[in-house]
Amino acid sequence: MATLLSASKAAAFQMGKGDSRNLVGPSTGAQDITLNYSVFQADEEFPQHFHEESADIFIVLEGGVSVRQGDVFTPITAGQFAYVPSPEVHGTVNTSGAEATLISFQAPPDQALYRGERDPSKTGTTPRPPENHRTTVRIDKLASGDASEEGTTASWAPASPATGTPEMRLDYYELGQGGLLEAASANKEAVWFVWGGEVSITAGGDTLRASRHEGAFIPAGEAQTLRNDRNETARLIRCEAI
Repeated sequence: MATLLSASKAAAFQMGKGDSRNLVGPSTGAQDITLNYSVFQADEEFPQHFHEESADIFIVLEGGVSVRQGDVFTPITAGQFAYVPSPEVHGTVNTSGAEATLISFQAPPDQALYRGERDPSKTGTTPRPPENHRTTVRIDKLASGDASEEGTTASWAPASPATGTPEMRLDYYELGQGGLLEAASANKEAVWFVWGGEVSITAGGDTLRASRHEGAFIPAGEAQTLRNDRNETARLIRCEAI
């Protein structure tokens, strides 16, 4: 059964500065994937940390932030994402001078992160990359490369095992008015996030409606059908654990 996700109703996840919310994670019963939603004002930072086995994908929805690795700051703006494999040291800081909104997926969930064991304010230590480190963080666009088009739907698959992202698959869709989108069931959990517009999502025999900055958690083994019966194109992000 799909579960409706709403950033405004999600539990706070405090690490560093900014307003971060945990929509999907160990506390919600998820086993394969997590989703956090964050709003950062100018100069606010999610501190540097690392994961032994987990990978992250950050997606900027509005504004811009920089991925911080020691003294190196790599900017990403709305419509771009950063793939951070383990065990890269990383953080995010809003260097844009304006408000920034982003979401982040992680697979598999790093239990230590959600126990507070990655928080430098609690551990007393901020990790740094090794000297002369060559990063393996990848920055790209959600709408990267040629779109696959069918009817009123355009889709992109910017991150997957085929592109060097073995932990999860990331898809981006633009679903036009009257559009229908079907996703097959998978062996692990998946998350839908509505970047813009509104859609109905059917999974496990139940249907819910999700609008801007809402979404749905999909348990393993459930196929999904999405419909757009509104006048505006829906922009949808889907991330599935592998």
